Amino acid sequence: MDEATEDIRKLAADGAGLLAMIEALRDNEGFTLTPLRLLLALDKAFGIPWTEARDLLVLLDPYLRPIGPAGDVEKRFTALLRRS
Repeated sequence: MDEATEDIRKLAADGAGLLAMIEALRDNEGFTLTPLRLLLALDKAFGIPWTEARDLLVLLDPYLRPIGPAGDVEKRFTALLRRS
């Protein structure tokens, strides 16, 4: 998970949102993307406790694609980043 963690940190530093990070994790052959592994990666990369990050999952389907407007997901993620 260390490589995946570094990848999403770099993406965040470049201004990428959560959905871009999810796509990068999905494309990473060495990382199996699941909802739980996403929460763990967010915790490890940004210090967002999974107990808070799990609120993001209500905005995503089981395959981690937005259920509603993508902007809602990004706003919630940005708010979590600011608190961590």
